[in-house]
Amino acid sequence: MQYQVVGDRVVCGSARFSALGQGLIRLEWSATGQFEDRPTVQAMTRPQALPFQAIAWTEAGVLQLQTELIQIHYRPDTQPFNDNNLQIEWRCGTQKGSWTPTTVDSANLGGTFCSLDLIHRNLRPTEVHPAAVERAYPYTQEWLYNPMKKAHLSLRDRGETTRFEEPPLWYLDRHRQEELPEEVRQVLQEWQRFPPGILSRSGYSVLNDSASAPLENNWLAQRFDPESQDWYFFAYGSDYAQALQNFVQLCGPVPMLPRWAFGVWFSLFGQLYDTDYHNLVKQFEALDLPLDVLILDVDWHLSGWCGWDWNPEFFPDAPTFLKQIHEQGLHVGANVHPEGLAPGDSQFQALCEARGLDPDDVKAGKVFAIRNPMSSWIFESWHPSGMAEYKPTQAELETGWLLFNLAEPEEARLFMQVLHGPREADGIDFWWIDGSSAIHPGVNSQLWTNHVYFTHLANRSQRPMILSRTGGIGSHRYPAQFSADTYSQWEVLQLLVDFTARAGNLGVAYWSHDLGGFYNHVPGVPYIDPELYVRWVQFGCWSPVVRLHSDHGKREPWAYGQWVLDAVRQAFQTRIQFLPYFYHLSRIAYETGLPLCRPLYLHYSEDPAAYEQPTQYVLGDRVLVAPVVEAGGYRSIYLPVGGWWHRETCKFYRGAQQLDLYVPLHQVPVFVKAGAILPLQPMALRAGNQPAATLLLEVYAGDAGDLDFYEDDGMSQAYLTEAGSRRRFTQQQASSQHILTCEAIRGTYADMPVARNFQVHWIGLTPHSRVTVQGAEISDLRWVGDRLEVTLPQVPQAASWQLVVTEE
Repeated sequence: MQYQVVGDRVVCGSARFSALGQGLIRLEWSATGQFEDRPTVQAMTRPQALPFQAIAWTEAGVLQLQTELIQIHYRPDTQPFNDNNLQIEWRCGTQKGSWTPTTVDSANLGGTFCSLDLIHRNLRPTEVHPAAVERAYPYTQEWLYNPMKKAHLSLRDRGETTRFEEPPLWYLDRHRQEELPEEVRQVLQEWQRFPPGILSRSGYSVLNDSASAPLENNWLAQRFDPESQDWYFFAYGSDYAQALQNFVQLCGPVPMLPRWAFGVWFSLFGQLYDTDYHNLVKQFEALDLPLDVLILDVDWHLSGWCGWDWNPEFFPDAPTFLKQIHEQGLHVGANVHPEGLAPGDSQFQALCEARGLDPDDVKAGKVFAIRNPMSSWIFESWHPSGMAEYKPTQAELETGWLLFNLAEPEEARLFMQVLHGPREADGIDFWWIDGSSAIHPGVNSQLWTNHVYFTHLANRSQRPMILSRTGGIGSHRYPAQFSADTYSQWEVLQLLVDFTARAGNLGVAYWSHDLGGFYNHVPGVPYIDPELYVRWVQFGCWSPVVRLHSDHGKREPWAYGQWVLDAVRQAFQTRIQFLPYFYHLSRIAYETGLPLCRPLYLHYSEDPAAYEQPTQYVLGDRVLVAPVVEAGGYRSIYLPVGGWWHRETCKFYRGAQQLDLYVPLHQVPVFVKAGAILPLQPMALRAGNQPAATLLLEVYAGDAGDLDFYEDDGMSQAYLTEAGSRRRFTQQQASSQHILTCEAIRGTYADMPVARNFQVHWIGLTPHSRVTVQGAEISDLRWVGDRLEVTLPQVPQAASWQLVVTEE
């Protein structure tokens, strides 16, 4: 049997092979010869095939295909891919390997879960599942609320009285597992480990796309051959950055967030009136606390958790309220449960008729297999005062709802246009999606629900953003994600640090956490350990999204006394100062797939110790963050090879070494790489959309370094067509001179100013050295120890300048 070259793909019998990069190949097998050229919900942006470097047919009847890094050996027969007919050899740098379809990889570095609901000190992942092309761990992409309900139903069936988390899921898993249904046991077993991701210490990984639904005219379709095999083999050795680049080229880029999304967010699962939100904003301002986003939780709904009508008790004039909030420079998101529409909603009748359904038949439960999706919740809701916010009657629970399948294009269109459009016209900026409703073969329901919301918002001129759980491979295309309902415990905080960085192994770069945790240790007690609260907030301020949230808890910074308030204020203000750096990293994530928070091994892959640091990470490639994650202020920190400046003390360290530090409550262990140039801004109460008028450059001596700094208008979708500005900064040391160079700006964006103020804070110089500048004027110069502070006012954007410090 010979082969055919069709375009740049090679077909041999029932198999087809494509080289999508030197380290990325696609392997397809179909008994019917129906290969899939359409994109899929996972491989949505599959690149064009490249020519193989070499193609050969051996005397033994083996097809050999080769790229620079990979060699395929295929012996065609009538069987699907198996160990007898397929072998892959790869070599990347000093690493090499051989793979067949049954190979199991126990060195995978992990991916991410759908959420972390109910995660507790005694129920949390600690390792990574083995990876293999035909192994899957579907329960890691389900909410733990589902097995919790099943576990409690089984106990109730045996006559036991239970309440929400009484007994808790972790206790049932650890001490009463034999009493649980088999499916619940399987779920809990999978949740002990992270699902696999794209990165592995073995130097390769395989993505199985065989069951993934294809897209036709930008909507879901059926596979030509449901029994086909459709695999992607990644070979990268220790070049993890290249693996992530290949991944986003295959599965889609990581979108940029609006600039304001990098500010501080506040939300609360509790009863808040419009006046409460106004008072909250006033208190943030009075205490010099930055704030950019308010999220309205379930109480904005007229009844229950679902629905799109405003609750007039809490928001008697919602459009005016939203207008006033916007006038103060804030943005607003709203929680939605997309399970369906209750008969009491104002749009129920019109939407039934638009879909050709009799409203009375829907209410009678004659149309959908499920009458009321909310009736499956078996626990009573609670309120600290003992009064439930909303308790449906039995008649309401038995009344049929209008349900939606967002995998159906017309249902999705009506759902977004009729229910969400009016609320967006009122002033809602984005949606917090707490659930999913999309049923189609080969599609994760949450993934497609997120897709529908995100693409709906993308039809506006402004940059789309949602807040939702993940839905497996491809979730990185729809930021941001929220980790959901965790317990307020130190061990959970430790997990979140690891979880945030590890999620980048699948491109999920924007996890948002309930800072302080969702569930307090004792229901009805709104306060948590103040030290834990501070450390959780500090971690949040050095992560992609800063969002205070809890279940009827106190998360306002002023609720815990002056020391806590001062520490949180400092964390918030430092976050705002670092906003240009976060935004710059957002662009890098979009272009390369590199997450904002990166495990140490992404940049120090040859260092074994880099794989053993789950509670520290690199923010970008030049800032190492080690949040305090245990009581008492102690922190053990590993510094990789190189020179590192402790940002708080300006003390210089040489890696690789382990540090043992005591960290006062107001500090966060942050270390900056020698040679780094960090783009910052002066403190402000709002992140805003446009770049700040003054760019503050924090420069760290000790090595050469550069920064090709990105900015744009902060809110439009123009970045998708490469709009925006770049400005390159470099620092060099020559003999007794330290030289900081700023090149002229390249590119432009809407409303870009014609001139820019610069402040330079240069750390690590010899005090009182001679300072000169070319191409700009110095309006202020002073030395603070070995830190030089220089101000360059109103420098034209097209100008280049150079700051020279000469030791004398």
